[in-house]
Amino acid sequence: MLNTSEINHLGQICNDTWGYPGGLNSKSPSSSLKMSLQDNKMVVTYSTIVHIASDRNLRDQSGKFEEESILLVRQYVNNIKDEFKKVAGRSLKSKEEASRDSIEIISTDPRAARRTAYYRRFTTYEVE
Repeated sequence: MLNTSEINHLGQICNDTWGYPGGLNSKSPSSSLKMSLQDNKMVVTYSTIVHIASDRNLRDQSGKFEEESILLVRQYVNNIKDEFKKVAGRSLKSKEEASRDSIEIISTDPRAARRTAYYRRFTTYEVE
């Protein structure tokens, strides 16, 4: 279980909002990685905007989105662990508990096959 000081360190490492220009988040304007703590659970949320060629290609393209999101979430968590070890002086132990993704269509045009959507991945880790 993390103590108050370690929770504070973890929050500062992941905070990329106002007043914290650094952070580990991707610099892409169309995607983001966010972390939240809930008890001893760390939830990493990856979001991006994707373009789907057609409804028939959704299954094929979603596999590509899934692979990319898993890789980016793992890199993000590894970066968090590295920074945590530097700041807190001990390693952060994490165990992936669950991971799920979703695709939400946000724009459609009946005359065009192309769709714009949000792709999201929610990955939960138990941290110590």
